Amino acid sequence: MESGSLFCILLAWERQRGYTIGMCKPFRDYLTLTREYTREIITFGGFALVCFVYGDFRQLARDQATTAAQTVEILRAMDIRLSAIEHQATPAAK
Repeated sequence: MESGSLFCILLAWERQRGYTIGMCKPFRDYLTLTREYTREIITFGGFALVCFVYGDFRQLARDQATTAAQTVEILRAMDIRLSAIEHQATPAAK
């Protein structure tokens, strides 16, 4: 049984009997408005999503830059220490 098929059966039964499906006017107006402005709704929703992703990407880029700067500082300190150790380990040239 497909999803929604029970609804379709009930809808067909109501139509056979001559019943009208009662829907409150504000809800009907809302659905009509949604149908008419589907493109605009999708456009604004997409714009909001793009703004969110852009903000998240900026934060990611900022975090990556901070991490890279810290890594460079650590590697420089390690290089200085290694150079000092190598300088102490090599015997003086006579």
